[in-house]
Amino acid sequence: MGSTVKTLVSLMSLTNSGALPPESEICDIGATQLFGDGVMEGTKSFLSFYSSRTAKATPPDKASEEKLQAIANNGFLGDLLLLAGFKYTALDIFHGTNTVLFDLNVHAPGPKLAGRFDLVMNFGTTEHVFNQYRAFQTIHDLTKVGGVIYHDLPMAGYLDHALFRYDPLFFRTVLPANGYELLEQKISMGADRDVSDDLRKMGYDRAKYVDVGIEVIVRRLDSGPFKIPMEASTALSIDPQFENVSGSDYVTIPHSTHVTYGTGMDVKSGGLAAISGHVLLKELLGRAKRRFGI
Repeated sequence: MGSTVKTLVSLMSLTNSGALPPESEICDIGATQLFGDGVMEGTKSFLSFYSSRTAKATPPDKASEEKLQAIANNGFLGDLLLLAGFKYTALDIFHGTNTVLFDLNVHAPGPKLAGRFDLVMNFGTTEHVFNQYRAFQTIHDLTKVGGVIYHDLPMAGYLDHALFRYDPLFFRTVLPANGYELLEQKISMGADRDVSDDLRKMGYDRAKYVDVGIEVIVRRLDSGPFKIPMEASTALSIDPQFENVSGSDYVTIPHSTHVTYGTGMDVKSGGLAAISGHVLLKELLGRAKRRFGI
């Protein structure tokens, strides 16, 4: 679970647009760490931005230098968000800053978490979770109506890194099924990587590959439960009788499951923009300073 200066710029942009007001409540799906060059400068710019907007944020010149160094040295993003005046909670399988022990494969948000958060962040976490339905249902349930969900996930490459990768088709099916409003979508390209000998022996005949990431930011507008979309582009059709499948000796529907088949039938129990990962850090920070006046 990682983030960079790019993440900080995106969060400031969300605040500047009104989608993420200062002092909002944020939930981190996996306790995110900060990595990369220029994190110290980015951290100070981030605190300058928020301290000019809320008295609850700590200006960079008032923050402990030791604390800032700890954050910049692969520290937790949550520590920076707290300094910036946000309310922060993480869900993870280990103890960290304001962390609730939580397994995305099996756990569901309790009453103190459900529908509570203005922003839910999924920065490279769900691709490691086998139970994708449970994971994305949890993200939906954590987010208040009107709140924002921010995904930053692998799209391609990342060989031997995780269980899943996501492309635009995934989000083109999930978003309309759940009434999400698309706020932003970007693709980032990483540097060339060497293909391992093991993969080449299995038939991967390229010497290099590239990590490709996808960022998708949406707003939850619907108060209803999370619905599983049916991606049916390769199916001959969807039988209208699906609307009558509610359970029998042959078929059962697990409790609290909601499915949409994209045909107006529900069954239940009970702007693409490409950006380069090679953009210079100084350009990112310079753009943020010009945009936000920091």
